Amino acid sequence: MTTAAGPLVRLAAFACIASIGFCIALPASAQNFPSKPVRIVVAFAPGGSTDLAARALVPRLQEAFGQPVIVENRPGAGGAIGVDAAAKAPPDGYLLAVSAPGALTVNMHFAKLPYDALKDVTPVTRLARGPLVLGVNAALPIQSIADLLAYAKANPGKLSFSTTGPNNLSHLAGELLKHLAHIEMTAVPYKGASPGSAAIASGEVQIGFMDTTGVQPFVQSGKVRLIAICEATRSGTLPNLPTIAESGVPGYAANSWLALVAAGGTPNDVLARLNNEFSRVLKLPAIRDAYANAGLEASPNTPEEMKQIIRSDFERWRVLISEAGIKGD
Repeated sequence: MTTAAGPLVRLAAFACIASIGFCIALPASAQNFPSKPVRIVVAFAPGGSTDLAARALVPRLQEAFGQPVIVENRPGAGGAIGVDAAAKAPPDGYLLAVSAPGALTVNMHFAKLPYDALKDVTPVTRLARGPLVLGVNAALPIQSIADLLAYAKANPGKLSFSTTGPNNLSHLAGELLKHLAHIEMTAVPYKGASPGSAAIASGEVQIGFMDTTGVQPFVQSGKVRLIAICEATRSGTLPNLPTIAESGVPGYAANSWLALVAAGGTPNDVLARLNNEFSRVLKLPAIRDAYANAGLEASPNTPEEMKQIIRSDFERWRVLISEAGIKGD
């Protein structure tokens, strides 16, 4: 009996090993990824910082992948059109999208989108932090967050702040300060960072929450003064600018970033390959310099870390919108 069982045991063991080997070989397909061009959809118009963030990586990624890397611009709906392209793509890593917080953490609270940002896409990495800054009209006696809060309380209802549009991150950044600091301000939407920053400089509004690219010309001309950064932590591009949280408003954070996402269900080994290559390229000095010139801080992380940021920010804005009674426009 023992003798008869021996070949059967050996045969079963061989079959098991062969089966395991086959199962192990499947993820190894990522070693051949990509075997065709990779497309990166930019959810905003050509020429902006988001577009630059994607296109600056292309030459190095093509070297690494041995395949063309094609950037496509699909602007509209606050970035939702670009993200939807990734959500509807096959989950194979060949179509990626670059977007900002609006389409991934904000817009779902105000409108029905054709995708669920927490389920239908999966993060690959953060490309960059692109911090919002709090700027004030230079004629005002406001040098710090403490000064701003004192001014707001001494002049109730007289402060207005510019945003780059209703119900987006720059708008919620101001609403969050109102909510946490218990001050009154009126949001005034503009069509972009440049007109919003110009409104601060002219005194049409007193303060604003803007990206550094839009506001920088007015800072250089001395018409706008930067007093704080809206991120949870200080930025490497503006290391001397304090955060609002450390300046007297604990818990404040309006994080602005650019994330690279793929279709939900993309295999982990493909995500890992993508993350490794994008992270490596983002750490190159030439890329960091190119990003810094556009007001961005190259800041790669892992898919899981980016997923946690998206979920945390999504919940932060959900709570604010509910507690402050913010209505969609």
